Amino acid sequence: MQKAINQFNGNINAINEMGSLYHHLTNVLKLPNDLSDILRSQIVYSVSALDKLIHELVKCGMLQAFKGQRTKTKKFNDFAISLETYHNIQSINHAAGDILQLVTPEFYFEQEIILKHKHLAFQDPEKIADALSFIWDETQKWKKIACALNEPEDPIKKRLKIIVSRRNQIVHEADISLQSNLRNHIGHVEVIESIGQNNDLISPGVKPRRHSGINSKLSLNT
Repeated sequence: MQKAINQFNGNINAINEMGSLYHHLTNVLKLPNDLSDILRSQIVYSVSALDKLIHELVKCGMLQAFKGQRTKTKKFNDFAISLETYHNIQSINHAAGDILQLVTPEFYFEQEIILKHKHLAFQDPEKIADALSFIWDETQKWKKIACALNEPEDPIKKRLKIIVSRRNQIVHEADISLQSNLRNHIGHVEVIESIGQNNDLISPGVKPRRHSGINSKLSLNT
């Protein structure tokens, strides 16, 4: 799972570099152009980075459970696979020991996860909590995360909802107000706070004990 966290950190670094570019163009070169779309893209990419991270953590955790390396949750046990995937896995298991297997059962299971989850967005706090149920049986997930952040649960979830809503305005409405038909204002501080909120949910330096599910701040054991 550390690979997924490293990828997330790389994505956040790239997003921050976009902010540096915005600062250079506006404050150093003092270009007269409206460069606010750089800020909008930062919000969009920061939410995408979090979404991608949850997808990868869930996939990795489910593969670990499939291989017997992680405790299976109720939601994991309820995960349905196609008959085709089932037969592919069974054919490999039956052929085990006969020939060198170039494709493993885990490969087919991973493809099933990707197929089932690729259309899902893990951005809203409730959607994130539901997705994490595949690998974490904790019933009060956001309470645990909030405790690690030393903040109340509701404000954290509320801020994330606002960021996701802001992202949706940009992506689905061209960031144009439905009331005034004018573009919504966006500032550098708003973007920094949005990126910081998503980044603060991740704690790559803390590793919980194996099979403990998820530790504070969404940093799963590797």
